[in-house]
Amino acid sequence: MLDSLHRQYRGIIEREPERYRADFLKGKEIVNNSTAIYNDKPVDFLYQGLFFSEEEYEELGNFLQEMTGILKKVVREYKVNPRFRKLFPFSPLMEELILIDPGYGVDFPMARFDIFYRENGGHLFCELNTDGSSGMNEITIIQDVMDKSLAFSEIKKDYEVRGFELFESWLEVLLRNYREFNGGIDDKPNIAIVDFTGEGMVYEFRAFQRVFRERGYNTFICDPRELEYRGGKLYFKDNQIKLIYRRATTIRLVEEAEQIRDFLSAYRDGAVCVVGGLVSQIVHNKALFAVLHQKDRLDFLTEREKEFIKRHIPYTAILDLNDGENIEKLITAKDQWLVKPIDQLAGKGVYIGRDFRPAEWKKLIEGLVDKDYIYQQFIEPPVMAMPHFAENKVSEDFGFQIGLYSYNHRLAGLYTRAGRKTVIGNISESFTIPNYICRKF
Repeated sequence: MLDSLHRQYRGIIEREPERYRADFLKGKEIVNNSTAIYNDKPVDFLYQGLFFSEEEYEELGNFLQEMTGILKKVVREYKVNPRFRKLFPFSPLMEELILIDPGYGVDFPMARFDIFYRENGGHLFCELNTDGSSGMNEITIIQDVMDKSLAFSEIKKDYEVRGFELFESWLEVLLRNYREFNGGIDDKPNIAIVDFTGEGMVYEFRAFQRVFRERGYNTFICDPRELEYRGGKLYFKDNQIKLIYRRATTIRLVEEAEQIRDFLSAYRDGAVCVVGGLVSQIVHNKALFAVLHQKDRLDFLTEREKEFIKRHIPYTAILDLNDGENIEKLITAKDQWLVKPIDQLAGKGVYIGRDFRPAEWKKLIEGLVDKDYIYQQFIEPPVMAMPHFAENKVSEDFGFQIGLYSYNHRLAGLYTRAGRKTVIGNISESFTIPNYICRKF
């Protein structure tokens, strides 16, 4: 990141903290009255941005491309190699749905890959989210609030500052994949944004719906249980749906399979273009990191790709309580490890060894019998001093992780969360930080 600009920014705040505290509170009021809402509460943010040069952003794009190349090979191996498939903890129904060709050539059209950023390029992946990736609405709103802040007005005297557009660009990706699915034709399809009622981020869905409608695409927000398949066509009420922006997670779709037979039948028959296809679950499931550390199963990767995995993906393995040697290592060296469920979001069910006393940690690990968990090397997040006016402090140290938005396997923007606890996520503590590309005049 642009260290000199971050130092300049901190200097601006420290010179007149009361002035910028007042400006932060004005911005907070705007956010509190906006659609930047998660779990029925306004999203927390800090009076801070992360600043990157064009070269640094390009480097992150190249980093994403290297990882994407590996993941595309993993997906291909999964499709052709039944033995490789057995490494993943998927039910027969999940496997069947994963193997369905979605009708276009992109395995995970939308993703957010969270990393711990390292200045030397040694970034480390925290997790890969290709299933219901979110945050675009909140980051757009907070990005705009900070861009108009008093502190940024000072930065803009010396720098051109630009954020990221994540809505129009996503529509272009949807339509590109639909055209491939539809033989090159864009016939102005009705679009459905699909998630289970009460589970998704409805304010974000409405933001996408508004953009899609402004471009002339009739768009509905609906529950997959509301979709009807008749006469070879999929309908929401009396509206034929040809293109679905899927936000419902794969695991929930499998759990509710009996309730969504029409949707699944249309998907199996190729009667509707679903972006993204359920094949994305291969990348989304946290067992992937464990698979990538099984060197004897990765003959389809090059030595360079294997070295990339070793350098950028923390050691991960499936938690098997019958493996006495590794369980003993996990318990006795607790500060080096964390455990997390194979398929959960927002930091749910993540436990870090250093947060527990030895006896507590041992009891916790032994209590995970019959639960699908991985254990993973604990990595210290990068830390930065950031303003925290909510507690009347000029600044405080926050750990942070950066999400790389991937649209059709290309870097589309950045999303940063910060926190003071060992788990950075909505289940514990999370502040949204907008990101910008900056160029000195």
